Amino acid sequence: MSSIHETPAGTQELRWRENGKPKTLTLKTLPDAEREQEKVDRRLFAGKPVIRPKDVPTLEAFSIEQLALMKHLEDTTLADYALLLEAHVFPFVGHLSLLELGPRRLQEWQIERIDAGAGPSSIGKTQIVLGLILKKAVLPYEYLDRDPSAFLDAPGYKKKPHRWLTAEEVEAIRVWYLERDDIGSATLVSMQAYVGIRPQDTLARIWPDLSTRPTDAGIAHELSVTTKNVNGVILPGSKTGEGKKRRVYVPEPAAEDLELWRPHSAEVFIFGRASDGQPWTKTGYDNWRTRAPRKGKGGVKRRPRCFTAAAEALGLGSSLRPYDLRHTFATLAANAGWTEDEIAHQLGNSTEVVNEVYRHMLDAAPRPERERRSINDYIHEARRTRPALAKEPMSA
Repeated sequence: MSSIHETPAGTQELRWRENGKPKTLTLKTLPDAEREQEKVDRRLFAGKPVIRPKDVPTLEAFSIEQLALMKHLEDTTLADYALLLEAHVFPFVGHLSLLELGPRRLQEWQIERIDAGAGPSSIGKTQIVLGLILKKAVLPYEYLDRDPSAFLDAPGYKKKPHRWLTAEEVEAIRVWYLERDDIGSATLVSMQAYVGIRPQDTLARIWPDLSTRPTDAGIAHELSVTTKNVNGVILPGSKTGEGKKRRVYVPEPAAEDLELWRPHSAEVFIFGRASDGQPWTKTGYDNWRTRAPRKGKGGVKRRPRCFTAAAEALGLGSSLRPYDLRHTFATLAANAGWTEDEIAHQLGNSTEVVNEVYRHMLDAAPRPERERRSINDYIHEARRTRPALAKEPMSA
């Protein structure tokens, strides 16, 4: 298949033909040439292309090329991938050829980054991105026979437990906004906690998505989830794929909140921008979620009326996120006796994810022989017993 020839310079030239074209590879010594010949013959016999070192790109060049081809991912996801690679990969091993990335070299990289102070969580996420890229180096490009990152252990770190609120705590936040005449934020809190869909799904909803249908128990309120908001652009489908279009349950109190908000809202979008009624951008949502204090008159710092400010004022901690409200819905649904499949459908997750994340809630939920209450009952009770809050000045 291939042959070795000594050159006038005393080096060894490995020669073979591939797709009718002659190819060569120069090596310093005969043993080196014989070892490489064995690899070349093995690939030729298997019908695979022979990869010469000079044909193999660096990890950085290959990664940039592959990120550009991941058109199925959202722009924000691709930006996150690029940031991880730029921070933890390119400056350290990006210059290496793909052929130099053995499991041991990547293990050294992992240890070096963690010893340098990089968070295990960030390195773990970076390894996932590396895996996506290096799998492509195996197939379809066949630069590598195997993905070297697959041999790395996940960095040891303790995953933060999921946090959720009681209905009473949700009501405290909602009332905090109402007492500041911010009915839009109060309604958004109600939607996040009592409907449970993702923020990007909530911020894409339009009023025609809200509907009712008669049931044996009365009127059921539903919300059609068919689009998502990606930085102010409304795209089809949901995070789990366009095939996951669904109709979700809206508890009666949340539906009432929406109707109270309707006269004050944008014409089309349920939660459109106050300035022009268009969808919120990521910046707009981030500003609503948390904003740094700003100086007011006399140099006194004023805290904006954002979600973090509400959480801090109510003693719920500055680490509370609006996304945690989504977990609140899961606890209410579990206590109301919803099945894993029903909770998964509402949240837009797989049943496997619901089992992994909410197993402890499902186990603690009332058994069939015990009295169960509906989600509406939990919310109504919380609204009857909600704590009285002192109204702070609007500049607070």
